[in-house]
Amino acid sequence: MQFGVSSYSFQPLLRRQEITLEGVFEQIAASGGTHMELATLTIGQGLETMLEYELYEDAETRARLEAAGANSGIALSGLCIPASFIDEDAATRRAQIDRAKRYVDLCADMGVGFLRTDVVPWALRPETYAQVEALFPVITEACLELAEHAATRGVVTSIENHGFLMNSSERCRRLVHAVGSPNFRMTLDVGNFLCVDEDPLMATRNCLDIASFVHLKDFLLRKRYPGPGWLETLGGRHIVGTVFGFGDLETREIVRAIVGAGFDGYVSLEFEGNEPTLMGCDTGLGNVIRIFDEVKAELVA
Repeated sequence: MQFGVSSYSFQPLLRRQEITLEGVFEQIAASGGTHMELATLTIGQGLETMLEYELYEDAETRARLEAAGANSGIALSGLCIPASFIDEDAATRRAQIDRAKRYVDLCADMGVGFLRTDVVPWALRPETYAQVEALFPVITEACLELAEHAATRGVVTSIENHGFLMNSSERCRRLVHAVGSPNFRMTLDVGNFLCVDEDPLMATRNCLDIASFVHLKDFLLRKRYPGPGWLETLGGRHIVGTVFGFGDLETREIVRAIVGAGFDGYVSLEFEGNEPTLMGCDTGLGNVIRIFDEVKAELVA
């Protein structure tokens, strides 16, 4: 198992140009990590234009990533891209699938084995269950085409339980099994299940057998509106990110489930809290490594 940090965790500093990409690699190394997972939206101009930036068109940044990895000893473990495969316009949908295929090729060319793509817009909240059912075959078809291409390049693609429509453990399991390819798995984010009011520990246990990558994060959870800056879940509760180990998730039991399932791949910290970024990343990754070590020791005792 290898522990690292998603570049998304450093987004506030990257946006304000208070840290460079090279600095992100160095910070992860200083915190005891061994890899960085790259969310391409952290290189582009922001959430509003995140579909406009394409890493495969940016040779300068690719060269910087390669050099930073070599200089720091931090591997580039995976790419995460925004995408949507449900546009009603066939040409737009085809362009999105072809774009994702280009990222598969980019991963292969860069020696990166994992690509996580969204399949619907993150903020899309289903109005009815019928809406989900209508979209499911369209999403499945696109993911299968992408996985078949990935198989020719030695890359594993994945859906993440992300946002509100394609999130719950059962929905993600259903999609992975419907696609039915070893090159299409799940990026399991232990905290995102709260967006759809699913218990993170139970949902994590439910999905570990289909996970190719794990994201660790922590949230504070409140039943009533606490004030600005909190995300409202589908069920009307409210969450906000915090340092891993500081929040309301059963982090130790979640780690115990991951270890007990025999997962031995990449684990990325995703820090989304209001605490200072460097503190949240450094303390959070330290907690991740410490808790895993403690749980492993308990299991062999």
